[in-house]
Amino acid sequence: MTRVRAIPRMVRAVMRGEYGGMGKGRLGLIALGVVYIISPIDIVPDFLTLIGVADDFGVFLWLATALLGESGRYVEHERRIILGRVEGEV
Repeated sequence: MTRVRAIPRMVRAVMRGEYGGMGKGRLGLIALGVVYIISPIDIVPDFLTLIGVADDFGVFLWLATALLGESGRYVEHERRIILGRVEGEV
């Protein structure tokens, strides 16, 4: 759950330019993936049951993998910053 809760913070940090581990282009691709899943318009229509659902599921899997992977790296980035501050105060 730590990674999931970090996603909004990560998006804000990328948009503000505070986190260089993920570019705005990659964030844009992830946003397009979310729009594709939510949108009623599909490249492969859902009435083609197996294929139509498979493309949505494929995009969902890519989104989940991309977001969880990036948010894991962002959590590590936050930890390094916090540890750096704590070590600097000592």
